[in-house]
Amino acid sequence: MRDARRRREIRDYYLGISADEITSYLTPASFDLWESVARYRRELGIGARWLEVGGGVGDLAATALERGYDVMMTDVQSELLEAAAARHPRLRGRLQRSDVFDARDVAALAARGPFSIVAALGAVLNHARDQRELALGFGHLVTLAAPGSLLIVDLMLSEMFPGHPASIWADILHVLPGFADLARLTRSWELDVLETHSLYHRYPPTPTYHAEFDERLLRLFLHKREAGRPAPVRASRRARPGSRRPGPSPSRDPGGARRATRRRPRA
Repeated sequence: MRDARRRREIRDYYLGISADEITSYLTPASFDLWESVARYRRELGIGARWLEVGGGVGDLAATALERGYDVMMTDVQSELLEAAAARHPRLRGRLQRSDVFDARDVAALAARGPFSIVAALGAVLNHARDQRELALGFGHLVTLAAPGSLLIVDLMLSEMFPGHPASIWADILHVLPGFADLARLTRSWELDVLETHSLYHRYPPTPTYHAEFDERLLRLFLHKREAGRPAPVRASRRARPGSRRPGPSPSRDPGGARRATRRRPRA
């Protein structure tokens, strides 16, 4: 019953707002997603097989395809996959319904892999039913990634919200892990943290949530090591000349350039 309610909440929310609000595309003011991906591909020899989990209406996947990546995109909602195919006809044949928390769905998806880049943007994992399921979904992302691959994952963390809550409800339930939970996950899967960014956007009230919602996410670029290879040695980005830039904020986020992370968690 709880799972059926969870799916119904996701469906009703994402089908009830405009496509522009659930776009998978983001270029925050402080960094460029594609620039970071290209840099790690050069530095680490990463391939072009791109998997986006929870891609919604497909804007990010379509952009990846235009940039020459071999794209596969999933979403838990068939209606959103249909919208993605209509919005981006070139994605047809590259879409698959899959729930990142379902082991059978993930096994079926893995048969089409392995993937060089695995992206789960917009708090996909935060829509787990509890912390255990969130850790399961994180592990599924890692297993879908080939050795030596790049993972790009957004997470809403407890410490990013006043009072450090274990969960937040705003249209949909968001389960919030803490920094310690994140550290345990990255250590247990032997992932190297290459780069992080703090993302922020304020959303207006909705029919089911009668207040503004300040969404805060941490974007992580993670490297899945190849067996037997040591962690890459990287210079601090803080030491690079001209690298200091102001972070994103509601006043600095240019219109049309935001990733409507209001596509909040999607399995």
